[in-house]
Amino acid sequence: MLPFNFLSDKTKEVSKAYGAAGRGWPKRMTFIIDPKGKIEKIYEKVNVNTHAEKILDDLLAKK
Repeated sequence: MLPFNFLSDKTKEVSKAYGAAGRGWPKRMTFIIDPKGKIEKIYEKVNVNTHAEKILDDLLAKK
């Protein structure tokens, strides 16, 4: 089990609200949202080869 939630946006309502809607498919973006619902960080450019490691490094640096 992961210590965070993923979002499925079947209706594209959330991607539109967050500015992540694209033409046909949503833009590849990541949002780090704190437990109170505040956006802490937005990753607008995602390299699929290094993105997971970058997020993990950023999250661990906050501790």
